[in-house]
Amino acid sequence: MLVKKISFYKIPSRKIIQSMKLNNFSLITPKLMHLDTCPLSRLRFLDSYNNLPIDIMKGSVPTRLRRYANFHVKKEDNDYNIYYTGKLDFIQDVVDYRNELRIFEPMEEHFFKDKFITSLLEKSVLLCLINNNGFPDIDISLHQVRQICYPGIESHNSPEGIHQDGADYIISALVMNYKNIVGGESIIYDENKEEIYRRTLNKDQGIFQEDRKLWHYVTPIQCSSNNLLGYRDIIGIDININN
Repeated sequence: MLVKKISFYKIPSRKIIQSMKLNNFSLITPKLMHLDTCPLSRLRFLDSYNNLPIDIMKGSVPTRLRRYANFHVKKEDNDYNIYYTGKLDFIQDVVDYRNELRIFEPMEEHFFKDKFITSLLEKSVLLCLINNNGFPDIDISLHQVRQICYPGIESHNSPEGIHQDGADYIISALVMNYKNIVGGESIIYDENKEEIYRRTLNKDQGIFQEDRKLWHYVTPIQCSSNNLLGYRDIIGIDININN
């Protein structure tokens, strides 16, 4: 299914997003990504987090929910076209348990024509074009995740510890919403696993980074009030370039 046709030199935000030419990583903000221009579409997507299935993890209570979508971006003539593949299987090029095949529940397809998601995919492609000087085609894996913590039970989105995702580029933890939490600090490490950056992301912020050299980790979230559960709604994106 064709999701969007991108004419690279006709996109108004192209010059703005060129400021995100990587020095290995860059902070994503609403202004840079132009994701604040579609508030109603964003609200519709936010509401869908209430309909996420449990992401199977160890533990007596669910601490992570997830849906997944996979896209293929192909250069055709002078445009880059984004196609939804329908693939639900996901495997990562890493040495830990994440190199085993996992199958996730699909993201709701009607969002693939909605402005927020199409804009996010478009800007992800732009980031790759600017930082890779073009490409024949790429694969994009999009993870819609809700972390849930309870009084006395924290939620991990990096249970494997300091890690890489096995992709060329990633957008880690683009934060959509959160309530009653502390923690969730994003940390980036260099090739020697020395810390080089640390930040607790606000809503509509994320980090775009090169994944083959850098490492990263996100601290677990805990409830800020012991009388209520807490949650953090995020989007994670893995991008692989097919040369």
